[in-house]
Amino acid sequence: MPQAYSPALDGIRALAALTVAVYHAHLPGLTGGFFGVDVFFVLSGYLITRLLLCEKASTGGLQFDRFIIRRARRLVPALLLMLLAYLLVAPWLFPDVAFAKHVRDAFLSATYMVNYATVLGAPVAVLGNVWSLAVEMQFYLLWPLLLLALLRLPRSMAMGLIFVLYVLVTALRWWSSEHFSLWGFYTRTETHSSGLLLGCLLGYSGMTIHRYWAAVGLLLLFFTMSFFSTMWMPTVRYGFTLTEVGAALLILAQPAWLGAAPLAWLGRMSYGFYLWHYPIMRIVRGREGWEWPAVMMLGVGLGLLFAVLSHYLVERRFYQPRFSETRNTLA
Repeated sequence: MPQAYSPALDGIRALAALTVAVYHAHLPGLTGGFFGVDVFFVLSGYLITRLLLCEKASTGGLQFDRFIIRRARRLVPALLLMLLAYLLVAPWLFPDVAFAKHVRDAFLSATYMVNYATVLGAPVAVLGNVWSLAVEMQFYLLWPLLLLALLRLPRSMAMGLIFVLYVLVTALRWWSSEHFSLWGFYTRTETHSSGLLLGCLLGYSGMTIHRYWAAVGLLLLFFTMSFFSTMWMPTVRYGFTLTEVGAALLILAQPAWLGAAPLAWLGRMSYGFYLWHYPIMRIVRGREGWEWPAVMMLGVGLGLLFAVLSHYLVERRFYQPRFSETRNTLA
């Protein structure tokens, strides 16, 4: 049977998107705002697993090709629109970067390989936010196949194996930070998919908790986002895990207030907002004399405007509206 739509999950997505945006604006005190991406990861892992399990229950199987096509129809058009706009304006707005570099970065972004650009020694010039989309897409290619194998095992054994994978990825993040670059793990799928795996575990379990636990989750997220910072070993060891736990509590509790109409609507706009806000903020930050309040207002305002145009004029033409009305989409 179809997965029931939960406005609270869209509300969680909205809070994560806003957190990332104000962090990119360099809001003082939000040193760990980048953890908003990890909230996205836990939520995406949860939703992808719930949707796949619902498909298995209703059809008796998982059609991998149809799943990938649905993901591509949902995610690719908006990404290509943003990249096209970027290539049209980049030579004038970022003249210090060679146009060939802009083209290369756009190509890596469009093919969902951009998260390994830094690993290969050639980080992107402007499109610094697209790496997380690549991590998710690469995970989408692997998880349905693994889930098919897990469904053949006893439920407790399958959940145990997912938890082991979560622990292994967390441990690999620790190890890579200690033996290689401190922050070199950040954009790599194999070292930054722990949140996705935890979300998969939550989705597979099907459990719920009392809505009051959402307060604990929010307090935990507030702590991690105001206490931890980049390029700090305690962040690698504890910050990501605490953030993932906080996100898990919110997802399992799903309090009604998170499903308030403005938050739920913003959650539905969050994919386009995430795509557009960062390049806009990079443009504004490049102007001399502009401080973080102006960067935040213009980045959030214009980012949301372009997200709305992208959603209603482009994205909805490529995926079925009824799908988003009856289920939470992953983006």
